[in-house]
Amino acid sequence: MSLTLDEDAKFIRDLCSFDFRLKTFSCWPFDKKCNCTADRMARSGFFHPKNSSEDLAQCFVCFKELDGWEPDDDPEKEHKSHAPNCPFLTSKPYEEMTAREGLHMDIIRYANYLHWHKEKSVETTELMMKEKLATVRTVLGGRFTRARRIGRNDQTIQSIAASELSTSSLRSVRSTRSKRGNPG
Repeated sequence: MSLTLDEDAKFIRDLCSFDFRLKTFSCWPFDKKCNCTADRMARSGFFHPKNSSEDLAQCFVCFKELDGWEPDDDPEKEHKSHAPNCPFLTSKPYEEMTAREGLHMDIIRYANYLHWHKEKSVETTELMMKEKLATVRTVLGGRFTRARRIGRNDQTIQSIAASELSTSSLRSVRSTRSKRGNPG
C-alpha cells in the first residue's frame, strides 16, 4: 500500500466492509471451483492488496500476509493456523459489535497497521542500505577488498569508504578553487 496518510486511513476504515474487501479480489486467481474463492477470502477477514503478488491475501485486522494459496486451502483454517490470536477470529462479527467494541477493534486494527507499516519501512530501508553499500564497494574496488583482507570489520570498512569518498570530494573542491583563483 503506497497511499497518502489520508488515503491509508480511509482504506483501512473501508476494509471493515465485507463488500469492500470482496471488491479487492477482482483479480483473484481462484474461481468458484476452489475452496479459497474471493467470497470466502473476504468472509475470513482477508483483502487482496494492490500491487501485490497474484495470490497474496492480507487480514484487515492483524495484517498477516499469506500467499502460496492452493485451490483446496480453507481461508478460515489458514487464517487460524497462521494468526491464532487475530481479533477478527476471536471476536464477534462487526455487525454484532456494540459501538465500544467496534471502536476497540478499530484501535487494534490501526495499531496493527502501524506496526506492519513500520516493519515494511524497515525492510525497505535495509534493502536500500545494502544496495548503497554494494555501490560503495563497487566504486572503491580494490581498496575495499584490500581492507577486508587485512581483517577489518564492516563498520571500519564503511568508515574507510566514507572517508575515501569525502577525501575525493574535498580534492575536487580544492582543485576547482585553485583553477578559479588563477585568471587565464
